[in-house]
Amino acid sequence: MIKNTRIKGIILVLAFVFLMSSVAFAAPVHKDLLPEVSPDNIYNHIAALVFADEENPNGIDNARVTGFEGEYRAADYIAKQFQKYGLEVERQEFPVLSYVSNGVELKMVSPEEREFTTRNFDFTPDTTEFEGGELTAEIVHVGLGYVSDYEGKDVEGKIALISRGDFTFFEKAENAAAAGAVGAIIYNNATNELDMIMGTLGSPTDIPVVAMCKKDGLELAELLKDEIVVMTIKNDTSIADSYSQNIIATLKATGNNKKAQTIIIGAHYDSVDCPGANDNASGTATMLEIARVLSKEKLAYNIKFIAFGAEEVGLNGSYEYVESLTDEELDDILAMINMDMVGVGNGIGVMTATNRESFVADLAEVYIQEFDFQYERSISTASDHAPFDYVGIPVVFLNYGPDPYYHTDEDSLDKISKENLYNMGSLVTTMTYDLAKAPSKKVEKELKSKVPKSELRNTEIPEE
Repeated sequence: MIKNTRIKGIILVLAFVFLMSSVAFAAPVHKDLLPEVSPDNIYNHIAALVFADEENPNGIDNARVTGFEGEYRAADYIAKQFQKYGLEVERQEFPVLSYVSNGVELKMVSPEEREFTTRNFDFTPDTTEFEGGELTAEIVHVGLGYVSDYEGKDVEGKIALISRGDFTFFEKAENAAAAGAVGAIIYNNATNELDMIMGTLGSPTDIPVVAMCKKDGLELAELLKDEIVVMTIKNDTSIADSYSQNIIATLKATGNNKKAQTIIIGAHYDSVDCPGANDNASGTATMLEIARVLSKEKLAYNIKFIAFGAEEVGLNGSYEYVESLTDEELDDILAMINMDMVGVGNGIGVMTATNRESFVADLAEVYIQEFDFQYERSISTASDHAPFDYVGIPVVFLNYGPDPYYHTDEDSLDKISKENLYNMGSLVTTMTYDLAKAPSKKVEKELKSKVPKSELRNTEIPEE
């Protein structure tokens, strides 16, 4: 349940939202900060975070993989930028299991020779323990890979061919290993038969697991009805105990008001094994620009800008941060705004992680409509807003989509739209500015008088 201090803050903001959305108060967005938002600044931050240079103008692979050197270099860069803007910066370190894929091959050796497009699942072990550093074995189709699907099938020392769906990749791999399989190929169930799975096992499994598109998987399943099929998996992966870190920068309320509540703006800065220009150098870079612009302003709320580490391996950074907060600190957070993948696509996603009411998501809709941007409201648990939502903090997750380059080597600097960067930077800057400029007593009285009593009821978050 929300405590009284947050209820008071939300009541006032609900009044603000009501006025924002009313006809009588048209064009409410303070747009005087818009010229301050520079898409070139944001783009240059992205270039720095993908380590673009003359030799690699669009960034490097494995740019900021969790728990590796690239992530640490990015953290240093982010901290330096925040310090340049005069913010107080701290680092929150935490242990992680690091993983990187250095390459993978998948081919059929019998009844014919054929190479397949594939990807490693995050945290899959490599094939170095097998002869020649590759796993060659007969494959067996086991449907969705339930335990019951292995009944009457001999998979001992073989590779299980499994369809995506119904339960996790990790459970599918564990079921295959328990039945005696030495490897697994999981093929997609997407509508587009050529779409590749880009997923994680969450933690290491006992057997190598690679991905395949739906078209190839169905063709192999059909071939297995008449033929014995032998496949080879060869991959190179690294898994090790490591650490990641959150970079936390605080812009204090004017006058260092100790009673001021806090608005959090967050974005993760780690990446999968690609340049990660959109996912999520774009969100991190946009956050840096918002910090630069707002650092010049006098605000009545504290603003915390948090660059989260280890998002790609399970939202580790945001969970670590939320779990470190006391009840009083949680209660002092008015709202959390999360940006993830804001540089590619033609429509804005406005999301929460649960079906709870969120005034800040509603407020985002009002501003997006004012800017006349295309958008869609939905629910997603796949980014760093989720841990905040789960403990009752009002959240909004903003992104652009769709992104056809998601989690591929094509997620590079040349795909980034400066127009998207400017739009998202302008949206979050103005929304945060208006939210953090506390109304005067006169305006506060007017706000409360304009809002129907029904708008101020039921402001507590329901228990799950």
